[in-house]
Amino acid sequence: MGSEAGPARNRGGTDGRPGADVSAEDGRVLVVDDDPVNRAILVGSLEAQGYAAGMAADGREALRLLRTDGFDVVLLDLVMPVMDGFEVLRTIKADERLRSVPVIVVSALEEMESVVRCIEMGAADYLAKPFDPVLLRARLRASLASKRLDDVVAAHLLEIEELAEQLKTRNRFIQETFGRYLSEAVVAELLESPDGLRLGGEKRKVTMLMSDLRGFSAIAERLEPEQVVRVINNYLGTMADVILSWDGTIDEFIGDSVLGFFGAPVARPDDARRALACALAMQKGMEDVNARNRSEGLPAVEMGIAVHTGEVVVGNIGSEKRAKYGAVGSQVNLLARIEAFTCGGQVLISERTLGEAGHGIVTGLSLAVRAKGFPEPLRVHDLLGLVEAPHLHLGRRAEEMRPVDPPLKAVFTVLEGKHVARVEEPAEVVALSPRGAAILTSATVEVLSDLKLRIVGPGGLLPGELYAKVLPSPDGGPVRLRFTSVPVELEPLLSP
Repeated sequence: MGSEAGPARNRGGTDGRPGADVSAEDGRVLVVDDDPVNRAILVGSLEAQGYAAGMAADGREALRLLRTDGFDVVLLDLVMPVMDGFEVLRTIKADERLRSVPVIVVSALEEMESVVRCIEMGAADYLAKPFDPVLLRARLRASLASKRLDDVVAAHLLEIEELAEQLKTRNRFIQETFGRYLSEAVVAELLESPDGLRLGGEKRKVTMLMSDLRGFSAIAERLEPEQVVRVINNYLGTMADVILSWDGTIDEFIGDSVLGFFGAPVARPDDARRALACALAMQKGMEDVNARNRSEGLPAVEMGIAVHTGEVVVGNIGSEKRAKYGAVGSQVNLLARIEAFTCGGQVLISERTLGEAGHGIVTGLSLAVRAKGFPEPLRVHDLLGLVEAPHLHLGRRAEEMRPVDPPLKAVFTVLEGKHVARVEEPAEVVALSPRGAAILTSATVEVLSDLKLRIVGPGGLLPGELYAKVLPSPDGGPVRLRFTSVPVELEPLLSP
């Protein structure tokens, strides 16, 4: 019997003519029966109907053929040596690769118990011997239709699994790319919206903010390297948390500067207003930064922030080995120019941002300034708060200065960036405080420009250089200065 096992030779086509080619498209059927006569009858009937047929004389051979040659339907006898039909059926349904193959039991056992047992074990149908060829044909067609449907479903499930894996890869990429400088809420929004992410680069209207510590270079010169790092990390860590809490995007850290923006990769109607709220919250966050600094024996620091709205190009910037999602364009440069005009504790916003943010913006003085590299004057506003967020309001109290009598002689130079803009000009210091001064001078100095001030003592210039920003003087009196850096040598002079 074993020598007869294996695929049967095609003996007829769909038209019943001997020798005609038989297409396996109609289905491949495996006949499993230990009786060679029964096998021959079944195979002949199948091939006459256009099926490709194979045969096995026992259960073990049937399982081997199923695993190696692939069949669409099994016609299975129950009473066989070596391995009976029940065991073959059990093995087929337990095998993940074979369980979708329909099994039609063809047996002389007509007891209802055997029929029920086979159906419960997963058999597609049951035919009693001798079988009716017409009934066999109908059962085969039904089983093959079911098998093809299962194959389609399996193919679709495989496709779904592949798409799911691709989605996992995409989501993993988004999380790795954005997770460190976007809030969890924004990352989740990107993951849920396949069309919400364009990394190749696109032009977007965004509201940007830039913060910078005032006078930190001079402070850093007096600290040990590890202390400088602690101050920077205390500051940057707090600012990053605040930006992310307002669903902003952190573009980058540059030394003691932070650049962030609102409006990319996810744009929202309230981007400009959230940027203003974020800037106010950042200034409030400096209280925590300095409390931590004091607890670690580190100096207090001050920060200025600029906020501006404009069109920039956003996208993945860098190389294959190192890249970031960031913004580039002239509006970023303009933002940096505005930031250079800020004093410690101040938020300056552009006219366009004020218009984009809507009603209820509380501002102080408004000034027209000239930004280097931009021909037209730019109007900026001192942001104080938002009507809906009184807890973020920045109080502006005029600092009391003590008169200096007689006035102190001084000289100053106007700075452009880190460079001296012109020669020294004489001045007299007529009032002082730990954070500022009032000076009289015949020279013209623009509001928000930066000065380097030297005090002249009886024996000449005193050691140490004061760096300051020119504040507006509403009464037209002495030029008011806000110190951005005070050397240790001059701290006793400024103390009450």
